[in-house]
Amino acid sequence: MQHRFLNHLAMRVMVIKGKRSLRQLERASKAPMQQNLALLKKILKDNQNTEYGRQHQFAAIRSVAEFQRNVPVNNYEDFAPQIERMKNGETNVLTASKLLGFSRTSGSSGVPKYIPATSASLQAYVKYTWTRALALGAAELNRQGKRYRPGRGVFLSPATNETLPNGMLCSNIAEIGAREYGVFYPYILTVPMRRLFDLHDGDYIYNIYRFALADEEATFIFSVFLSVNVSQIAYLKKHWRLIVDDIEKGVISDSVEMKPEVRQALSACIRPMPERAAYLRAQFEQGFDATLFRRLWPQMTVICGIGNASFKPSADYVRSMCDGIPFDYSIYGASEGLVAACYRLNDTDMQLLTDSCFYEFIPFGEDGSRTLTLDQLEAGQKYEILITTQAGLYRYHLKDVIEVKGFRNQCPLISFVYRKGQLFNIAGEKFSEEDARTTMELFEKAHGVSVEHWLFYQDDSVMPSRYALAVESDAPVDWDACVDELETLMGQCNKRYSGQREKSFISRLTVQRQQPGTHDAWAAHCVAQGASAAQIKPVHSLDNEQKRAFFLSRLMNTTIQEESK
Repeated sequence: MQHRFLNHLAMRVMVIKGKRSLRQLERASKAPMQQNLALLKKILKDNQNTEYGRQHQFAAIRSVAEFQRNVPVNNYEDFAPQIERMKNGETNVLTASKLLGFSRTSGSSGVPKYIPATSASLQAYVKYTWTRALALGAAELNRQGKRYRPGRGVFLSPATNETLPNGMLCSNIAEIGAREYGVFYPYILTVPMRRLFDLHDGDYIYNIYRFALADEEATFIFSVFLSVNVSQIAYLKKHWRLIVDDIEKGVISDSVEMKPEVRQALSACIRPMPERAAYLRAQFEQGFDATLFRRLWPQMTVICGIGNASFKPSADYVRSMCDGIPFDYSIYGASEGLVAACYRLNDTDMQLLTDSCFYEFIPFGEDGSRTLTLDQLEAGQKYEILITTQAGLYRYHLKDVIEVKGFRNQCPLISFVYRKGQLFNIAGEKFSEEDARTTMELFEKAHGVSVEHWLFYQDDSVMPSRYALAVESDAPVDWDACVDELETLMGQCNKRYSGQREKSFISRLTVQRQQPGTHDAWAAHCVAQGASAAQIKPVHSLDNEQKRAFFLSRLMNTTIQEESK
């Protein structure tokens, strides 16, 4: 009884916090530039006595123009030496604030990036993720004349509870931000411990659903990317009987891979639940249809996760089993900083978060010699984005291209378009053009051949989505026998790819044959449209609808390696 009371109390507090965040978003929309300038002024003042602040004369800066003259545009490599010193315990280097940890991102080449995290930089994640989504869900119920019933949430993304040699936390940004609520986990999430389930615990997906399915009052589902949900639905289709049987008996099956200490801790938290198991068994036997999630969790209020751009196919697939449950398409940002968040359900347009980072924008197609502030943006235009964060990154070039979709009062509403140099991002792997080119170069070298024409594209005909390689070549290669080799090379070039494949977030590569003469026909088509033959570049990705329609209509019928595993 006490646990239930604390659960309801904690969830109501989170909804209240979320409502406050939504009110702050609305106020910020009326004077966004004023708030963003105030944030820049605070960042400069707070860090004027750091090593970087002294080098770039933060104390003397009085305007955006002076800030831009004193501080160059930077990328991670520019900050890497200072960050390495910070990892070793040095303070007051890039930021005066106490470090709470580092968000580690592997980078497309597999070289780790360590992004500093401070209390101020994490505050945006705390304010604008779970609590905002919960408040939106509660408001929607109220609009429908229904009452919000507090219940715990299902956190689908795994944690990586690792530390640096000095004991400093090193994980993903979502997990570091979530630790703000660590002591309350058993009351706000369907996890029985004061930490999230870890990749290294064993079968972490079993752990998530073993406790999530046992909780009939769960009210929200959160994942960083909705592609995570897709792979876990596939897991449920295969293993729901095992999980439901264990719920019925109050056990954890010996067949489930798990660290002994984790098994012991979790076993102490469970009891037989035959009635819940019987209910779940009936729901799964009814099928994985549009009503599944509503039947499993009748009080489900909102499903939260990034589902725009390359994640849209995943979002559409998840929605196909969540009829009647609102979706919150969450946030847009990176490990370096949170940039925007949704303020409406079922809408991918996001409001710029003017209290999270200071923003500058490079008009799309320009060389970066001039940057704009948010009050100079125009609807319908695309921009590259620079951020100055509250954790020691200044004029940091994210290399993301965003589009201004419109305005909420005076604040831009933006949508992520793509990352420069990135071809695909099915599950957060960020596979780049360089990764694709290097993969093919290594393959050619290994086989002593030249593959005349090749291109990669994202194939959404299966779930989870997969990479497809279309080749037009006379090279003596048994492509059917080379799929595993190609996947290994892709993983060597992009460590995230192999990691996401291992977790079944991406289906297995498929290789297809292009009709002979396809690439020459494309070049002729471009010339006929007025392009200079000298300017036509090899096509290695289908980055617009015209290319996609042209090349996919010229695939040979034989698809090499249809199996997904």
